[in-house]
Amino acid sequence: MTEQSHQPLDHLDRPAPDPEATQPLPPPPPRLHPVHRPPVALIAGLAAGVVIAGAVLAVLLGRIGPDPDPAKPPRWFSSPQALVDYLDRRGLSCDGYEAVDDTQNAVGRGHCVAAGQPVDVGVYAGHSDVEAQWAAQAGSREPLFMALGENWAVDGPADWTRRVAEVMNAQYRARP
Repeated sequence: MTEQSHQPLDHLDRPAPDPEATQPLPPPPPRLHPVHRPPVALIAGLAAGVVIAGAVLAVLLGRIGPDPDPAKPPRWFSSPQALVDYLDRRGLSCDGYEAVDDTQNAVGRGHCVAAGQPVDVGVYAGHSDVEAQWAAQAGSREPLFMALGENWAVDGPADWTRRVAEVMNAQYRARP
């Protein structure tokens, strides 16, 4: 086979004009013509509308604001009952909670039963009161197993109290 060079296609004659065509197409508009510019105001308006609609929807669904991290326990509790309820939701049940009238520098105190043994639960005004509770208990009885949080303390059986400290990311102290 011999190779033949191909002629470019533009060398062909143009087709004859169509007698039925009325006029040729007009030239394209210049680049600065409004047809070539994007409708910036319209796009910005639509974007703002989408953002506002999303915010309204989020408010209506109650989803605005960060959800608390379930893996991170709260640092403060308003009452011993709130602490016991939270521990129960985390799988550390303390049954038969009863509030105690004698608060001893506490916001609230109570008793319950975990792993078949009595548990003391206290919520205090601040961490210094929690430390004072540890000092008072440590000097008066043994054995002592406590989990100490920012404003709360739990005194109960060793294994259960150690698990409370782990789940709550709190201090565990023992005086056997």
